Amino acid sequence: MKRNVSLLLLATMLLSLATGCGTTENKQTANYIAAPYTVGDESELTSEFLTPVFYENENGPTIGVTLLGVIEEDGKYFRDLDNDHELDDFEDWRLDAQTRAEALAKAMSVNQLTHTLFNVMAYSPLHTSKDDVVDENGKPVWTKMYPSSLGWGVEETPDVTNIEMLNQEGFRTFVLRSNPETEVAVWFNNGLEQYSEYAAINGNEVALPFFCYTNPIKHGLPNSEGVTAAALGAGNADKVLEDAQYDRVVMLAKGVDGIYGPQVDIASDPRWSRNASTYGEREDMSAEIARNLVLGYQNGDKGMVPGSVLLTIKHFPGDGSSYNGFESHAETGRYRVYSVENSLADYQLKPFIAAFEAGVAGVMPGYSQPIVDARVAPQKLEYNGKTYDILYGGRGNAFNDGILQGLLRGVLGFDGLINSDSLNPGCQQGVEDLTNYERIVSFVKSGNDCGVISFEEGNPVEYLEAALDKNELTREDLESSAVNRLKVQMQSGNLDNPYRNMEDSIAAVNDVTPKAQALAEDINLGSVVLMKNSENTLPMKDTSKKVYVHGFNKKDDAKMEGMVTALETAGFTVVEDYAKADIAYLRVTPTIEGPGSSNLAVLDLVADVETPIYDNNAKRTAETAIVTTVAGMGEFQKIADAVHANGGKVVGEINASNPWILTEMEPFCDALIGTFVNTDESIAKVVTGEHNPTGKLPLTMVADKSVIALVETDLDGEIWDVCVSPNDVPGYVKDQHMSAEVLANSPSGSYAYKDAAGNLYVSGFGLSY
Repeated sequence: MKRNVSLLLLATMLLSLATGCGTTENKQTANYIAAPYTVGDESELTSEFLTPVFYENENGPTIGVTLLGVIEEDGKYFRDLDNDHELDDFEDWRLDAQTRAEALAKAMSVNQLTHTLFNVMAYSPLHTSKDDVVDENGKPVWTKMYPSSLGWGVEETPDVTNIEMLNQEGFRTFVLRSNPETEVAVWFNNGLEQYSEYAAINGNEVALPFFCYTNPIKHGLPNSEGVTAAALGAGNADKVLEDAQYDRVVMLAKGVDGIYGPQVDIASDPRWSRNASTYGEREDMSAEIARNLVLGYQNGDKGMVPGSVLLTIKHFPGDGSSYNGFESHAETGRYRVYSVENSLADYQLKPFIAAFEAGVAGVMPGYSQPIVDARVAPQKLEYNGKTYDILYGGRGNAFNDGILQGLLRGVLGFDGLINSDSLNPGCQQGVEDLTNYERIVSFVKSGNDCGVISFEEGNPVEYLEAALDKNELTREDLESSAVNRLKVQMQSGNLDNPYRNMEDSIAAVNDVTPKAQALAEDINLGSVVLMKNSENTLPMKDTSKKVYVHGFNKKDDAKMEGMVTALETAGFTVVEDYAKADIAYLRVTPTIEGPGSSNLAVLDLVADVETPIYDNNAKRTAETAIVTTVAGMGEFQKIADAVHANGGKVVGEINASNPWILTEMEPFCDALIGTFVNTDESIAKVVTGEHNPTGKLPLTMVADKSVIALVETDLDGEIWDVCVSPNDVPGYVKDQHMSAEVLANSPSGSYAYKDAAGNLYVSGFGLSY
């Protein structure tokens, strides 16, 4: 491996021999600065991680290279992406992003265009720890860094090296599924960009940077509904903005360019398995959170700008109004239902509109398709002074012109990147009559710019190539999609400098991490919801009381060591025999049916109950399944009775990320708190009174099975199970759309659960000391 010139000379060099792999002609251009390194072949490429060389532009982007040269003009530096020693429009950062992107798309090969449409759902370093990727001299090793196969795990492909896999796959966009240490992340990012430059030079193509998506980096926050619980308690989502700003700094430092989220669907059906990863059912708070996430991650409200991490808001136009809770990662969950007039505009669309108006740069359509039959009410949207009919039936969202071209781009004016995963097996709703080839043509024609393109049979890139050969897709179609993807990289500066400076990245992460962790703990404290507190059972201030701690979950293997330690740190004695306890602290963490399940979800806290199974058209079959949400609730009640018999108190904790039916738990508790995968330390501070709880429920807890009962109904000659409470409106307004008879039969007189103290567990509810 050869370094052409010293760094000192690089800053002033205006004339150099052309260098680089795969070039047969050495051009000489007065304004050309040669690449800082050359490599002879792939073995030399992978023998060392090159330190990128950076060129600072006054009032312009930093330029970063390893194997590419740099063009200097008028004292400004430009990355020579196609290695021709001339300044092309797509290299000129002084031009607007649209012009640059269009020029670059025209310069790309067909192979690059087809792969630009392709996201890899999972590609991560083999190891997250620095110590595991370096040699005995502390230098990173290529084969310790990169997997030789794609996917969620690190299983290796026999007889294929990682460099061969990169060559064969040709991808440039992937989703990082781990959170590597800063050094590992920087090496991983920079090595890929080093490879990208090498591959472009060797193949006489333009160099396209890798684009790394991930999900928000974990630094101790509760889950998203916990964030909402804290925001509802505070009366604003200001801390969401602050956290997003911290997270953005860490992501950029680690080479992360975008987020495969956030999920801002309104949680309106209680059985939906993805409720726990939403921001709850209060559409106004979800909208405020969506806006603040955009402002924080994208560095303001101007769309993608230098310092932006791209957000991909999902699942447009809102997958929460799922038919009886079935989730659209499988065909059983194919349908959304809008049975309440204007529910789509009044509830489901609000967070998306807030994100669009804040300048969000990416959106992911949902997998589902809207039902259009006798149960559907008219849907209108008033936007920008106009009224629109917005019910679009037929295909799933990603194959639906009305959804993407009509509602998303036409009505709401979104002009960013449409990123869909709807070509994954099981997610191709509404296109069952099409072949895989026809689906991918429809996918592009409907307006998708990119996404995870995967079929159980056939190569998706070959389908694209065949469509080009048949003229069912044109190069212009693929260029149009590429422009939207390239434009965001130009706006953020990733095209001009995809590299990271190790020292700067380490300093940024070290500076931000303690601030982000402190904020996370603050949000943890603010998210705990005090739901019930009979006779002022909480806070637990008398440390002479003996406490028995036990956890309940689906597998009957709950780990409670963290809570034991937290209570002991607070001064309590934790006993192993509940018969000797003054207080029983009992945590319940139920499990709902997972994404793609065909079993009707159960909301009761029960074990081994029978539930119906539905077919791929969401129709009830004669088959049933046995479901457990939580094991051992009989033991819960036994413990509670024994402690009460001794004059003690029972404090219950429920993971309130789903709208559980609490009849098997709440009546046996003197106090009840709702949590959201919080830290044990924060929970202990709340129950011991060190922190006065302020959290509010993000979801409405369900009264009992009667308010979510399914009734066989003949609709235009077809029998469907119709829920007595509508699937498409949040729990806090369901009473307005339910029959008086159903409400009269509810133990609370409402859709919402009412406890023994008379508290109605509706979203927004929470007590304090």
